[in-house]
Amino acid sequence: MPNNFLVTGPPSSGKTTVVERAVALLRERGLRAGGIYCPEIRERGIRVGFKMIDLMTGEERILAHVDQPVGPQVSRYRVNVSNVDELSQAAIGRALREADLVVIDEIAPMELHSMGFRRAVLSALDSPKPLLAVIHQRTTTGFIGEVKSRADVKIYAVTQENRIELPKVLADAVLDSLTKTEKRTPWRWPYFEDLRWLQKQ
Repeated sequence: MPNNFLVTGPPSSGKTTVVERAVALLRERGLRAGGIYCPEIRERGIRVGFKMIDLMTGEERILAHVDQPVGPQVSRYRVNVSNVDELSQAAIGRALREADLVVIDEIAPMELHSMGFRRAVLSALDSPKPLLAVIHQRTTTGFIGEVKSRADVKIYAVTQENRIELPKVLADAVLDSLTKTEKRTPWRWPYFEDLRWLQKQ
């Protein structure tokens, strides 16, 4: 049974909003979410970059910016790889230790310049905890293609027709996954013995 739920769709289709609403529904049920969001940075209505936010602590770092002097370039932006390394590993590691579900927005080419981000994503995917993530739609090869092809993944495409009801569908899927995990695995999480690099964050 999949416990990793990936949301995809074209730009501006409402993927992040769908995930945010699903997380809000789950919080109403008393669940604690951890992980990262990567919202836009806008100045005078113009997008100039992206930041990365730890859901559990509120800590923010610059992910990419038009004024970033060094780093890999994606479109108009340069990625601050050290920020992505540090915050993604800390936030996702904290979610794996302390939260009921892990949220990653998003798994996309910009974030994948960070090897720390890749390791944290794989740890979240391999964990028995449910993962709710946004993933780049067009890419079907490399790291993103491998994630999409995993047997423990279910992909939901956001459309004009389903984006209102999809948050509840996702919330129900996470709750169902948690119920089955509780029956199958005691909450001692021996899995974390393999996450020493995350536990240090």
